[in-house]
Order: sequence, then C-alpha cells, then structure tokens
Amino acid sequence: MARIPGLRGLIIAAAAAVITSAGAVVVLMQPADSTKKITGTAAAAPGLAWSVDAAATHGGAKAEFRDPTGGTEYDMSSPGFLDAGDTLVTVIATSNGGMHLQDPKMVGIDAATGTVRWQTPAADLAGCGRTPVDGRLICFTTPSAQAAVIGYDIASGKVTRTPTDWNVFALATTADRVYVAEGDVESDDVRVHSGTLADLDANWSRPFAMGTTWDDIDPDLLDVSHGQGLLTLGGQVAGFDLGTGEPTWTSNLSGCSRTAATSTALVVRTDSDCAAHHITGSTVLDRTGQVIASSNNEAAHYLSLDQPTDDTIPVLLADGAHDRRTGNLVWTSPDLITKLSNTNSDNGNATIGTATAIVGDAAILRDSDAHTMTGLDMRTGRRLWQIQTQRWGTINAWDGQVVIQSDSTGLWAIDPKSGTTTWDIPFRAVNKNPDALTGAGQLTAHHNGRYTYATPHTLIGLRPIKR
Repeated sequence: MARIPGLRGLIIAAAAAVITSAGAVVVLMQPADSTKKITGTAAAAPGLAWSVDAAATHGGAKAEFRDPTGGTEYDMSSPGFLDAGDTLVTVIATSNGGMHLQDPKMVGIDAATGTVRWQTPAADLAGCGRTPVDGRLICFTTPSAQAAVIGYDIASGKVTRTPTDWNVFALATTADRVYVAEGDVESDDVRVHSGTLADLDANWSRPFAMGTTWDDIDPDLLDVSHGQGLLTLGGQVAGFDLGTGEPTWTSNLSGCSRTAATSTALVVRTDSDCAAHHITGSTVLDRTGQVIASSNNEAAHYLSLDQPTDDTIPVLLADGAHDRRTGNLVWTSPDLITKLSNTNSDNGNATIGTATAIVGDAAILRDSDAHTMTGLDMRTGRRLWQIQTQRWGTINAWDGQVVIQSDSTGLWAIDPKSGTTTWDIPFRAVNKNPDALTGAGQLTAHHNGRYTYATPHTLIGLRPIKR
C-alpha cells in the first residue's frame, strides 16, 4: 500500500482539533456562576448565589420556613433546614400565629443553585432526626396520626413508611442508625431501640425504668450525637452504649437542674433551684457517670457553639478549664465570669459565665455590662484579644477560619484568633424588602466558604465570588 505523505501529521492534527473542540464544548456547557457581589461589602465577603422565597415556593401568602427536626404539628420550632450535602431539606408551612402549622410540606432544595427539587406533603410529624440515614430524613408521626416512622428520600422526596404499634415519643439518628424511644412515660415503662428504617429494633432494644409527665416531654430528650446515648426524662438522666444499648449510668437531677452533652461523651450538669432559678453549681460527668470535675460557683456558661478541636481542649466550669479526660484543673481566668449590675441576689444570680462559643482551640466571651468581647486560648487561658462593642448577635457557625454572627441587621464574620471583623453583610443590601430577612435565623457553614442562612420568609445561599 502506498504511503501517503503527511498522513500521520494530518491524523494527529485532526485528533487534536477534536479534543480541543470537545474541551471547548465542555466549557460552554458549564453553568455560568450567578453569584452576585453584595453592594457595599468587603472583598472577603461571600456573594449572593441564590434566594428562595417561602411564600412563592409554597403557594400560601403566609407560608414560612421551619426546621424539620421540630416536626409539623405545632408551630414550635424556628426557621431552619437539614444540611444533607447536595440537598437542603426544610419544611414550608402556613403560620397564622396560632399553635398549629397549616399545610406543611417537606421541600428539597439544591444547595448549589437554590432550585426546588421536590415538595412532599408532611403533615402530622412529631419530629425528625438531625442526621440523614442511608440517604433519608427520618421522622416519626404524632400521637393523633397512624403510628409510623417515615423516611423522606433526600434526592427525590419519596416517602417510605414503617408502621409500628409503639407509642414513639422521641427519635434520634446517626449516619447509619435510627434510635427510637417509646412507651408510657407516666408509668416509667420506656424502651429505646436501635435499628434501621425498615427494621427499627434490628440492632437492640433496652428497657429504661424512667418517666415523667407527658407535658414535660423535651424535644431533645434523646441524644446520640456526642459519643454516647443520653436519655433524659423528668428528674433522671441515663447514659447508654450506642453500639449495644447497654445502660452505663444514671443520675438524678435536683430542682430545675439541666444537662448538656459535649464531646467526647461528657455531660455538663448545671444545678439550680426552681423557685428563684438560682444556680448552685456545675459538674462534669464522664461516660461512666462519674463526676470528674465540679464547681460550687453560681456562674454557668451557655454555649451557642461547642466545637472543640479534640479532647485535648478543656471543658469550662465557672472561671476554670478542666481536662476532658481527667477532670483536672488546667487553668483559670477572671474573664470567664462577670458580675451582674442589676440583679437582686435574693431572686437570682449575682454573676454569670461569659463564654458563648468554643471553636477549635479558642473561646469567645461576651460581657454585656462591660460591652466587651474577648477571645481566650483554650489551651492556656491566655487572652488573645479584647474589643469594645455595642453590637451583640447570635454566634451561628464556624467554618474553621471565621465565626459568623447575626443580629436583626445582618451577618458578620470575625477571626476568633484576633477579633478582627473580616466581612459584614447588611440584610437590606441582600434584599431591599425590610421583612425578607427578619426574625430568628439558622446559618450553616459548608466547605469552601459557602453558607446557607434561613429566616422565616427567605432562604439564601452565600458563596465566594470568583475573581
């Protein structure tokens, strides 16, 4: 066969042209980044990627967003959503100012674009787990509905029902397990089960001789998110092994005492009387129920974020920091306590704790009387910074770099190591409608500088602006 001069070169050139054209097609097919810079914000501030209106999505003029974990029977929960990666799951329902939600719908929203992927009727839900299980949001029905545990497929909204004869009053989830508490709390006849949506007690079932009145049922009475199971009913709290259900310890709560779980498998118990709500002290219990640290100081800390780096970061009691493993006192700081200027000591506490967040190896403190915000090194107790401020907000999230706060006017981010404000986003710059971003909100920090913020009327996505 005669060899055609230059044929190989022509073939290579043609192939290169095809590859180049294919590459160009791929570029053209990628969606354009629609993120818009928010007027007047710093270069470091994220832009507005998308916005979803509750009323327009639902079709009801008074429809609002609600956190799915609070259920859909009563209008008891704040606005919010479940972060399921590529999809955000929220409830949209009509709120008429009464106790009940009307026409609730479970809604799946694309986390990247704000596109509504699906809507599914979601009436008669008593509550939902905070963590998806096998690609589903797991919920349970109210006593007035046909008893069932329900799974909402994150991708499609498809509903899977598991009927049950149990009187379920609490549900919690991890990435691969469903935990259900059921029984008659007024007869101290309670059981906790671990399993799957299809088989609710596939792993184990354990009885707990604990109870309370139905009126005192707390939405967070079953906790599985800090390395051990925790069941709190009335004046008792019990720890149990998540893998086997084996009860590990019980403790009595006196008066109006309360407990808060923290990593790793620790419980902070704050003791107070019911008459004056006066705090008498705090203790730290380990995973066996043993007291490893205690304080009789009346100052207690209420953390909106509790995200220590690991168990080498101490836990705070009054003005001291205690080793999470041994309970030993590591350091003290006067910054952790402040005196109240307008408190009658006969009716309440004269001092309070100032810590409002632990993020990594830093603590953020607020002193409302002195109008200061302070950062402490959690490993040493050394003061990192202190600023004077008249602006107080809710600390919503930490993305590993900055802490994001919110108030009625907007969102802003500070560096927890320096106290420097890195960006500030006024709500009116996002939406000129004064009612669009009002009310309590929920903010979640995702990876790569992306955030989602929900208010009753509007859900927005924020992400870095490509430069």
